[in-house]
Amino acid sequence: MPADRFFCPDGQAIEIEVCLKPKGCRMQSRCATLPYLRLVGFDRTFRGVSPSSAGNGARQIWLKATTDYVVNPADRVWVSIGTGTHGKLSFYKYIDNVFSEEALSDEIMQGIPDVLEQDEENEGSYILYDYKVWGSFKIAKAIGLAITKTDKPVLDAEGTPVLLKSGNNKGKPKTVQEKTITIDPANADLGSEELQLNRYRIFFESKGFPISKMLVQAISRDGGTYVAEGRGIDKKLYLVPIKRLPDDEVLAYYQELSDQVKLAFTTGFAPKCSIKETWGGRRCTVNFCEVLEACMAL
Repeated sequence: MPADRFFCPDGQAIEIEVCLKPKGCRMQSRCATLPYLRLVGFDRTFRGVSPSSAGNGARQIWLKATTDYVVNPADRVWVSIGTGTHGKLSFYKYIDNVFSEEALSDEIMQGIPDVLEQDEENEGSYILYDYKVWGSFKIAKAIGLAITKTDKPVLDAEGTPVLLKSGNNKGKPKTVQEKTITIDPANADLGSEELQLNRYRIFFESKGFPISKMLVQAISRDGGTYVAEGRGIDKKLYLVPIKRLPDDEVLAYYQELSDQVKLAFTTGFAPKCSIKETWGGRRCTVNFCEVLEACMAL
């Protein structure tokens, strides 16, 4: 039971089916174009836990599959950009002879990896990519970027510290803040992405395609802005390496998640999402969880 209603700009709701009809808008004018509304008003029918389910709690997955809910078209802007990017890039599979948006499955689940290219440096091997459109904050966490700020004394031409001449700190050395940026992949926060790409890797390798590398190609949606640069993100596109996880660890994670979701369908209840799945509680808002109302009613 996917999203069935839109929030209008005045806070009232309208059925998506009605909104998309000619002259179906209940407002004086539409809040967005019909193609955009049609795109963001579509949700895939739930067919079981998939690789992209990583990082989501069983309760959220189950509720999105069984509950009619309202969405704000404006809150799905980044979803639409990601969907559009995937669609445009997958077109070139016919030119570059790569696997792109190909549905794969095994006895456990099915999924649709973004792209598989031949590894030009390792004959007979392949590189698995996943496209993401992320904010600079997410990219900084994904590459293990850290910023250290220190106060550095201002020196005159002779190398003597310059002293403040007024204010509460008069007579003390004048300082400027110096920022040091370090990137340590060991500190990268990529839990769900690691699980997702490794699950796709298992698909491919079981079918005879050895994977030499896994990478996220991340587009910074706020790249080039003052905010992004302040976080140390100075590029608009990043290739983020994904480490190989043991197969049994990956399969066990998805098996447990699938079992929890199946149990929810049987019992009509699922436990609350974990602290990690709710991003420390930040996800439990209408902006990040479209089934929050149904969750709170349990």
